[in-house]
Amino acid sequence: MIPLIIENSSYHNQFNIFSDRIEAGKVLASYIKDYKIDLLLAIPNGGIPIALSLIKEVNIPEFNLLFIRKIKIPWNTEAGFGALTPDGQIFLNNELVSYYQLEEPSIEKQITFAREAISQRQQLYNLDPFDAKNKTILVTDDGIASGFSMIAGCHWLKQLGALQIIIGVPTAPSSSLKRIAKQNVVNKIICLNLRDIYPFAVADAYQHWYDVPESEVLAILKEIREFV
Repeated sequence: MIPLIIENSSYHNQFNIFSDRIEAGKVLASYIKDYKIDLLLAIPNGGIPIALSLIKEVNIPEFNLLFIRKIKIPWNTEAGFGALTPDGQIFLNNELVSYYQLEEPSIEKQITFAREAISQRQQLYNLDPFDAKNKTILVTDDGIASGFSMIAGCHWLKQLGALQIIIGVPTAPSSSLKRIAKQNVVNKIICLNLRDIYPFAVADAYQHWYDVPESEVLAILKEIREFV
């Protein structure tokens, strides 16, 4: 199963495409409207404003959060060398582990940090568990960097019995989407702003970029409850 990758060709290799995450979500919604989505999952925190726009623009009956956590490189918290699923499965980028010569104690320490971060967010955001079985699921975030968080999340959803998985994001590097496609767990990838330029940063797709604080997440979750 090789997923179809859909992009906006006029956005290819462009920067500062979207004013902010809310606008990016509105543009993304125009590509999602024709799909029958059973469940929308947002990766916190950056994916939650995207999800708000999608929920407002597209008829999606169910929403929840996908608590996947990047396993961060110790000296660069913006970058990761793997990802952790809610049930503790570990997906490592072994090439990066070798490149940075990361040793086992350091790896285990970062995995512990990721596990604690997932637990803290689950308790803070306090959403009921979701059922993925036999559902068409749309997974969104504010962008994809290495792709390992998305890979981990989609593998986990497939294990839970998801019928189809669609990824919808505003921006990503082409190399990461190819990496995801090779996993054979995703049915379709919708990415508006594909870039082949290195180095890649999700933030470069946005005119106004900031780390989404927990207070904003809680406010958005309250607003989303009015729609689903």
